[in-house]
Amino acid sequence: MANIIKKGNCRLHNPFRGIITVSDKGQIVIPQDLREELEIKKGDKLIVLKRKDGEGFSCLKENVMGKTFNRLAED
Repeated sequence: MANIIKKGNCRLHNPFRGIITVSDKGQIVIPQDLREELEIKKGDKLIVLKRKDGEGFSCLKENVMGKTFNRLAED
């Protein structure tokens, strides 16, 4: 019984978070558990980056990139 895994613990190391369907307007919904984990709230802005292989994209929270840009500007 000492090796009981807490619910959701495996998600910390697993990047797969579900499947997103694109609406007829091109909109997508970020799964609720991922929004909560990443603290993405209504009105937050995400930076979208296309993958080099053209097979998908990644999203980053704007405030995270803003901090990176500020550090680069200081160097």
